[in-house]
Amino acid sequence: MPPPSISRTRAYFNHMQEVLDQIDTDAIDQFSDMMYEVWKQRRCVITFGNGGSAATASHHVCDYVKTAAVDGTRRLRALCLADNVAAFTAIANDIDYDDVFIYMLETYASPGDLLVAISCSGESSNVVKACRWGREQNLKIVALTGRSGGTVAQLADVHINIPSTECGVIEDLHMSIGHIVSQGLKARVTGT
Repeated sequence: MPPPSISRTRAYFNHMQEVLDQIDTDAIDQFSDMMYEVWKQRRCVITFGNGGSAATASHHVCDYVKTAAVDGTRRLRALCLADNVAAFTAIANDIDYDDVFIYMLETYASPGDLLVAISCSGESSNVVKACRWGREQNLKIVALTGRSGGTVAQLADVHINIPSTECGVIEDLHMSIGHIVSQGLKARVTGT
């Protein structure tokens, strides 16, 4: 059963502030460094997640490609596995929902690519399965989680945890991390 929602605005913001004070900002900077390495090596960043995390994964890709773009330089290659609804639903329907991400990773991922797994619980079985596959392929993995981090945290090279059970706060801060990392990538590309 999901935790109760926070019903008052000030309580929501107070909780968010408490959580903000516990986030490992060095891990976010390390994520930006990894993005820069992927950009330099002309590799790809591949994001994935379910539900609200799928929307966050898609928004991250928008920012990686557009916000981080520097005029006169090549752009980062990035894709979100949840964005192809036809492929996603065909795999879920014809094979298994647990295989939607791993199937597409087997199709798109190459050595040197970076996987960004987003899961509020860190226990979504299709996300865990994709991260295990990524480990087997020696891909780098960044995990954005909530709660205690779950299994996904143990499979990541870099784990950024939002220590909360409130999904809204977790998703808000996962989105903020995408904005921070996009700006961090742009700064690294421009040398500022």
